[in-house]
Amino acid sequence: MGIQGLLPQFKSIMAPINVEDLKGQTVAVDTYSWLHKGALSCSAQLCKGLPTTRHIDYCMHRVNMLRHHGIKPILVFDGGLLPMKADQEKKRARSRNENLEKAKEHDAAGNSTAAFECYQKAVDISPSIAYELIQVLKNEKVDYIVAPYEADAQMAFLSINKLVDAVITEDSDLIPFGCSRIIFKMDKFGQGVDYQSSRLPKNREFDFSGFTHQMLLEMCILSGCDYLPSLPGMGVKRAHALIQKLKSYEKVIKHVRYSGVSVPPLYEENFRRAIWAFQHQRVYDPTKQNIVHLLNVPEDCNEDLEFLGPYPLFKCFNATFLSYFARKLVLFVHRSIAKDIAEGKLDPITKTPFEDKLSDSGLVVPDKTNPVKEPGLAFTRKRIDLPVQRNVLTNYFCLASLEAKRKFIAPKIARKHQTQEKSPPFVSEIEKADLSPSCTEDIITPPIVDKKTPLLSSPGVASETPSQDSVSTVLSMEENSLIDEVKPVENLSEDGDASHPSY
Repeated sequence: MGIQGLLPQFKSIMAPINVEDLKGQTVAVDTYSWLHKGALSCSAQLCKGLPTTRHIDYCMHRVNMLRHHGIKPILVFDGGLLPMKADQEKKRARSRNENLEKAKEHDAAGNSTAAFECYQKAVDISPSIAYELIQVLKNEKVDYIVAPYEADAQMAFLSINKLVDAVITEDSDLIPFGCSRIIFKMDKFGQGVDYQSSRLPKNREFDFSGFTHQMLLEMCILSGCDYLPSLPGMGVKRAHALIQKLKSYEKVIKHVRYSGVSVPPLYEENFRRAIWAFQHQRVYDPTKQNIVHLLNVPEDCNEDLEFLGPYPLFKCFNATFLSYFARKLVLFVHRSIAKDIAEGKLDPITKTPFEDKLSDSGLVVPDKTNPVKEPGLAFTRKRIDLPVQRNVLTNYFCLASLEAKRKFIAPKIARKHQTQEKSPPFVSEIEKADLSPSCTEDIITPPIVDKKTPLLSSPGVASETPSQDSVSTVLSMEENSLIDEVKPVENLSEDGDASHPSY
């Protein structure tokens, strides 16, 4: 949300800037502001859970624009929920749910224009959506960092410690956070507005002569921010006038109370906590790979700083009852958790791996809309290798009819060196078949031979037994029976016998 009405009061010190002016510099980007803008064109799909990549394309277009002009972007993502903003987050969630219900009602009534507007107000950028963009950034080798809590504090940490030269955002909260240079309102062509804190004494709308950063911070909190709502009748202009006159927020609160304005009982305590949230919020230090405070906490501070974000990231024990080595081990575990969150491996809210969550929901990473198909798996037909396909007769009749191929039964070829003589079982079947007279006159019953004797390979090979001619005759009859069954057959000789390859 930012500080309402703050940016127009710095109009005189804002300078137009082109992306080319930042060549060779490193900038931190408020990624959620880009994702929210990109989601406006596909808000209905995101609310309905339909696959879309428009919001990802929106962000990557701007990332590629910066890289094209020689700028190194570091995309900063929001992390877990800050306890100081719990009430504000509940209010925003309630508003999104109400707009979602209105959008569904308009959809049912056929009012697509009203539904589209409500979907835009109802869309929510969740860590899962941010994770999809992170996968694309990994593939493109673009630097990024997921803050343990708020991206604003994380970008302010990078700016204060000179890890970046400027910050690109739409949120005016970066001014009270202490960023030295901020680029507001950057469009897809690289045109924006440049704010530099060093120009504050030259501001014409407000007189900041004699102002310290602490006074500027207290002025912004008095006018209303995400951590503390403003008092009735208190805007940015009145807050500036009171701070300029009284110099501190304690005196301003007393003056307002004596003036008859209703001040909540805990307002002064919450005001002090808001100052701490702007100055000492927990952030991730990429050099130390650990969670630190934005500014160092005074050594004499004995207050519970849970409102700045829990650390360790979740508490399931009372550390005072643990031994020294046990505490060291626990801190090491939580340090690794903070590192995994910063690298986008863990959900910053649930502290669970994104892979497990996406696999449970059936989503595909990194691109839901275009899943990668492994070649040769989805469209390969399995070949059924049947033993009868190696038979010569079967191969021949495959060309004539597929049905003949399915009904064909391979003949049992006789063996030699077997003394017992009896007719094979297929002879009776041949006799029952409707054979031509020329075929029935040549039927000879072959004897049963020894199984160890190799198969006959050619009709020209001599044999001591008459089994060779018998087998040839029987095979010819079997062939003729199948030819009569499957009509028509193309290769017929003049006398009606089918010509086929020899064995």
